Amino acid sequence: MFKIPKIEKENFYIDRAMKSMQDFAAKEKLVVDNRFKRVASFQRKTAEENNLNKRKDLELQKVRHLNTKINNDVRKLMKQFPNFMKVNKVYVDLINTSETPVRDIKEALADLKWICDGSDEFTQKTEFKLKKVKSQETSGFLMKKHLGKINSLFSKSKKAFKTLDDARMFMNKLPTFEDLYTVTIAGFPNVGKSTLMKKVTGSNVEIQNYPFTTKGLMFSYLYYKEQKAIQMIDTPGLLGRDKNNGIEERAEIVLRDYCQSMIFVIDFTESCGYRVEQQLALLKKVSSDDKPVVLYLSKTDIYNEEDTERRIEAMKGLKKYKFFTDSEEIKKFILDDYLAKKPKFDPSKLKTIR
Repeated sequence: MFKIPKIEKENFYIDRAMKSMQDFAAKEKLVVDNRFKRVASFQRKTAEENNLNKRKDLELQKVRHLNTKINNDVRKLMKQFPNFMKVNKVYVDLINTSETPVRDIKEALADLKWICDGSDEFTQKTEFKLKKVKSQETSGFLMKKHLGKINSLFSKSKKAFKTLDDARMFMNKLPTFEDLYTVTIAGFPNVGKSTLMKKVTGSNVEIQNYPFTTKGLMFSYLYYKEQKAIQMIDTPGLLGRDKNNGIEERAEIVLRDYCQSMIFVIDFTESCGYRVEQQLALLKKVSSDDKPVVLYLSKTDIYNEEDTERRIEAMKGLKKYKFFTDSEEIKKFILDDYLAKKPKFDPSKLKTIR
């Protein structure tokens, strides 16, 4: 989704701007010297006056060049970050679970704008003073003072560059959610979510490097008429605790705010390492009345008598849920659900061509 280039420390940008100014001055000095030679041929000025004017001219151009370079580089950094007012809410919510929430990113970007505004202001004031100087020593003093002020803008904004680079690293790991009907698969680790995903979608599985776990998010797609129709996401990291860590909070955001429906996988054999009571508590936590939830009962091929009894007893309290034990049946259900909700062609909405 996001592809933000690396952001260096603050001294990288000020050093680069200063180096650019010095390189510019070395070349421009010859231009200034030649220009004043031509002017001197018809103006009556002493050598001292001529040298002062050359110095002022060069210093003015150095100050302007430095300001232009700073503005170009810093504003380019700012433009690499999106307008969060136009970013899909799911991305904003996910970024807000990181150590650099959107609020901090906006504050850091405001600090960068402060650098540009400060550079503009200092440049304008220094230009005004340089034009009025009466000696080269004063010109040199003003220039030294100006460069010190410009340096201070960057040093005072040191934290902003660190914040933005941390944000960049997190944002670049966010997956690309396609604008498709989306079904998420939820449940404890090792209950059979990934196995179900592969059975339903075949080999169309993509692993995205997303900051949930080292495993990442699993993306998979169902096709209708040879076109991607349904996006399926296996969301790892749910452990059903009262207080979520960042990983679990992000997983729940995808479940709660992004998908249109959910498949909750239950392992009645408890071979996943979690008791049925824990799994049902998690189901209650992540399900909601405004989002369809169906159950998939995994590992039914290895049920023993105790597993069967456990399932029968638990299902008495789960009568409101439709459940499946066969991957082909749940695949058909998903496609039927998608087709039922897919907008149908309405001839009345056609505009009359006159």
